[in-house]
Amino acid sequence: MPSNRLSAILVKYNPAVTNRWHIALGGVTWGLVGLLLCRYSYGWLSPLQFPRALLFGFLGIIIATIVYWYGMSKIARENLSRLQAIKGKTCIFGFLTWKSYATIALMVTLGVTLRHSAVPKDYLSLVYTSMGGGLLLGSIQYYRSLFL
Repeated sequence: MPSNRLSAILVKYNPAVTNRWHIALGGVTWGLVGLLLCRYSYGWLSPLQFPRALLFGFLGIIIATIVYWYGMSKIARENLSRLQAIKGKTCIFGFLTWKSYATIALMVTLGVTLRHSAVPKDYLSLVYTSMGGGLLLGSIQYYRSLFL
């Protein structure tokens, strides 16, 4: 009897949404994290002399395009295929896989470690712009999927 009661409570409070919400959450998450990473990079480049800041910013954008083209676009396509295949309503946190949650935890840990390391911030800006730009470009795939 107690397990039936627990099941009823879990079903009642399950934050279930349709696959369109999962796709929207994926796009918003990728976009916001991308903006955050690019904002860090901008903050590190803005105090530099203009030619050096421009060089690092331009290199970061080029690398971001490569990161998107060869990595993030494939990940976004796979996620979208998985999300579009969802029928009915599922838990709102299902817009990411368990593997993705573990990867995020690892990347956040690595990011915090790098931010507090002795790596010069202008060089670190390349990593942040690359990942942030790749995520921003990837978020566009989610939005296109929603509106097309």
